[in-house]
Amino acid sequence: MKLVLILMIKNEEKILKRCLDSLDVDGYCILDTGSTDSSVELAREYLADKCGCVTEEPWQNFSHNRTVSFERAKEFCSGQGWDLTDTYGLLLDADMVFVPGTLRSEKLGAIGYKALQKNGNLEYMNARLVRMDYDWKCVGVTHEYWDGPTDHLDASVCYIDDKNDGGCKSDKFTRDRRLLEEGLVKEPGNVRYLFYLAQTYSCLNMYNESIEYYKKRIEAGGWCEEVWFSYYSIGDLYKRMGDIIEFEAWMQRAFAYRKERAESIYKLAQHFRTTGDHYKAYHYIRLGLKIPYPNDSLFIEANVYRGLFSYEASIVEYYVKDKASGLRSSVDYLLQSGEHRDNVLQNLHYYVTPMVSSGLASSEKVVLESPFPSYTPSAISVDIYPMANVRFVNYWMEGGEYKTRGGPVDTQNAYMNLETGACVAKMNDSIGLPKAESRVQGLEDVRVYRDDGALRFFATSVHEYDAARVCQMEGAYNVETASYSEVACLQSPFGRVCEKNWIPIPGTGMVIYDWFPLRIGSIKGSSLRINITHETPPMFQMFRGSAPPLCHKGGWLALVHFVEYSKPRKYYNCLIELDASYAPKRMTLPFVFFSASVEYCISFRRAEGLVFYVSQMDANPCKVAIAESAFTWISL
Repeated sequence: MKLVLILMIKNEEKILKRCLDSLDVDGYCILDTGSTDSSVELAREYLADKCGCVTEEPWQNFSHNRTVSFERAKEFCSGQGWDLTDTYGLLLDADMVFVPGTLRSEKLGAIGYKALQKNGNLEYMNARLVRMDYDWKCVGVTHEYWDGPTDHLDASVCYIDDKNDGGCKSDKFTRDRRLLEEGLVKEPGNVRYLFYLAQTYSCLNMYNESIEYYKKRIEAGGWCEEVWFSYYSIGDLYKRMGDIIEFEAWMQRAFAYRKERAESIYKLAQHFRTTGDHYKAYHYIRLGLKIPYPNDSLFIEANVYRGLFSYEASIVEYYVKDKASGLRSSVDYLLQSGEHRDNVLQNLHYYVTPMVSSGLASSEKVVLESPFPSYTPSAISVDIYPMANVRFVNYWMEGGEYKTRGGPVDTQNAYMNLETGACVAKMNDSIGLPKAESRVQGLEDVRVYRDDGALRFFATSVHEYDAARVCQMEGAYNVETASYSEVACLQSPFGRVCEKNWIPIPGTGMVIYDWFPLRIGSIKGSSLRINITHETPPMFQMFRGSAPPLCHKGGWLALVHFVEYSKPRKYYNCLIELDASYAPKRMTLPFVFFSASVEYCISFRRAEGLVFYVSQMDANPCKVAIAESAFTWISL
């Protein structure tokens, strides 16, 4: 199959290369319609070492000039000797970026294909691939369309990222108004011209004229999606004019006309939420949550169907329902989208349950003797209970900031008996690697684990063994000699300058690297090689760490945390159930142990439920016991 670009341009010097660079085509056919900038020169320069042509045609209208662009491309392909029945023209504008997907490996046979076109939150299908042996004509003086039979291509095959920043957009609406008004004089019954003239009047802020022509389009009937959008647009215009009664009435009419479309209901939910009418907003939210993604093709506001009703609910349920509902709506939204993630995260502390104070967990302070004068115990990583590595630090947190008595922030580690509080081994922090100057010293967040019975560890080093990086360290943890050995400063598999929270999976030689996607690998020398990847929902991009997972129902039970970067930070936790292939199957709703603050857990174990070892503000380690039945689980 041959693929040829068919591109019509005018004054596109600023964006032309972006469009062309996105392409993998066999030929380029560019038609200029009167550029006064350097577009033609840039196009010819770009094609100097490529198969293609740049031609010119004086501007008449979109129907004429786009049809000419196809005819010139057809002549070019014939001149190359290409089989036109196996050659497709790719119809683009210069302000578009083509995302090819699997297109080159597909076997196409239809006369034409519509591909998904994404413009911000709007998504719709548009004719973009045309077989070159068919006599294609473009119809319409503006808002034109290609007249011919088309099938649909899935977005995985290809789609269009429409940037909508073309060079000929400056006078678009005044030009379109003139062309459409002239078109209606010649064809007064042309419903497409009625619709797009209403659109153009709206863009020119001619609200009353726009409403008049949308009503004419409704009266003309025909394509139900265009009629629905006319109802919807009238409602939006009344809102812009400040007439909320008519706004609500026309949005309800839009929904009554086409119940498959949720956009009008979302506009009502959003408006009444932002104006504080929470019960009315909640009525529309509950209605909208029942509406699935439509099979329509015109002006779909995709985000409405991908979490925005859950986002509205995550706010409104604070006022009209209960914490449990608000937390579930927050998570439902975060699993679908990240657009309003920061706002949802800022509100999360209103909903998340503190496990201890709510009676769902019991806690007990871990009392330990400090083998390091003036250092306080912090994070605990359990080996074989009651033995554990305990981190000791020389700083404290005050107002969200780290304070010391002078000198660098320092961490020391010791192998401790958690039952007696006694120190078994005061670890020597010399690991046999050259050091760099750093204001943060010591192996932080040591996580011990067993591999073929041998005790090993992962830890974080902040610029101490690599001045340019925060890196992960891995090696042997020797209790008998109170030393570390075989220590490697691990390289980032993706060249990142900050690596934290790599989590060993005990007894497997595998390491959880990150969660979005979930990537798991193994250590080879000083490198981590990723060999398992699972796609995960958007919420997982926030997840970090936290603790080596436990065997669970033939798979694994993992603990993760995520952070709101307020001052002080707020840490939240989730449990995630992985199957035997490490694919995530379920997760808990977020929880905190004591409060939404800096509480950190790098180890948990089973003992009549789950026992977590939690530090608060990098101090005051506690043992928190929680029955597994206390968590609320949701499927992924």
